[in-house]
Amino acid sequence: MDDVDTSVYYDDENDYFVGFGHRHLPEYDYEYEDAEGETLSELNEYCLTPTFYDTGFYILPLFLAMFIFRLISQMQSISDKLFHGLSMVIGICITQHYAEECLFLLVLFVVFSYITLNLPKKYYKEIAVFLPSLFIIVYSEFYMKPVIWHKVRSIIMTMAMRTISVAADSIESNDIPDFYSYMGYMFCAATSFLGPWVPMKDYLALRRPNQQGKWWLLIVIGFTSCSFLFLSMSNCWIHWMLPDDSWMWLLAYRDALSFRTSHYFISYLASAISFLGGYPFSLISIVKPLEIELPRSLVQVVVYWNMPMHFWLKKYIFRPSLKYLGKFGAVIITYLVSSLLHGFNFQLGAVLLSLGLYTYVEHQLRIMFANIFDACIASKECAQNKCTHLYNPNNCWWVIAINIMFTVLTIFHLAYLGLMFDTSELQETGYSYTHTIKKWSELGFASHWVALATYCIYFLIR
Repeated sequence: MDDVDTSVYYDDENDYFVGFGHRHLPEYDYEYEDAEGETLSELNEYCLTPTFYDTGFYILPLFLAMFIFRLISQMQSISDKLFHGLSMVIGICITQHYAEECLFLLVLFVVFSYITLNLPKKYYKEIAVFLPSLFIIVYSEFYMKPVIWHKVRSIIMTMAMRTISVAADSIESNDIPDFYSYMGYMFCAATSFLGPWVPMKDYLALRRPNQQGKWWLLIVIGFTSCSFLFLSMSNCWIHWMLPDDSWMWLLAYRDALSFRTSHYFISYLASAISFLGGYPFSLISIVKPLEIELPRSLVQVVVYWNMPMHFWLKKYIFRPSLKYLGKFGAVIITYLVSSLLHGFNFQLGAVLLSLGLYTYVEHQLRIMFANIFDACIASKECAQNKCTHLYNPNNCWWVIAINIMFTVLTIFHLAYLGLMFDTSELQETGYSYTHTIKKWSELGFASHWVALATYCIYFLIR
């Protein structure tokens, strides 16, 4: 896998419609009740301390299991088969501890997917790589209790991404992995619970001598500390600073920010676990909060929200579809697959579709303006010291002003879209159609109207 911490593989002009993945919080997400009027001492006593204590106690077994897995992966004296077997066992134990409800289903799914992988080529074509994943998602959506499905959704989604990537790579290379390495990869202890998705070749590379350097423990502590900082923001600080009697758009921004920081918490915690498990630093970057909170464009938000999933969607969905369906068809298929991976959820589908339309219109409009005015105002910033535009932020104030204007517009759209994922009781079962419409109607569907106006400007000028 290319270095996800670089921008090389994001330089495709089609990044505006690829890869907005959502990572659901496990059950240790906390709700902080009305904080209005509370002092810092009370905030610490009733929110910060219990949040840190309960979450730390909850994830402690995960860190202990990961430390054991790290020791095993670095033991050159054991065989590869034994390593894969122990990886599977530790991963299954983690799943049993944190998500027992889906363990049996996951085992059946992995076995079934491996059987499908070994079917004769005349029965196993490109479309077949998706069938096992489609079956498990459909079953989970319609036969699992909503509370359980919402809890295990991200685990099943990541597992489905693994099976599809292995199947697609096997078709391309005509090389099917053996059963031991396949099971070890699918239940890899370092990514079985929180993710992220990593290619199988990088899992196999864990057997190489450790190349993380002597500061690896400090890096793990750093990622863990950042994750807890974002957890405290999501559960305590944001609601304390913006009480319920604030202006409705501030409340929308507050709820959206709370949702985003909860995503940062999970992402940084997953990075800490993956790095502790032995994965190199170049593979554990999942999210870039600063690029999302102060974005140049919605395109930037899509790219940096979940970088491994962005890469996965581009490699395994968009680019193969582009050859057969063209750009528009590939866009539709990419968003369809992304929605299916998250389950048949109206709210998430509505947010993804809205985001896709927003990013497409913004990308086209800004490209057009950049060409007309020969200015560095496109959705993606030119590479440093390689800008060929006549007007750029270094020599023209209005270029800076226009880019700031689009930053403000992006923050406005994020507040509107992120408002859907509030801390109501519906978060435990998934948000409904009526919840989505109600939330957007309270804001007069303002973001959609602004997007429509943006498209009309683009349509009239092009």
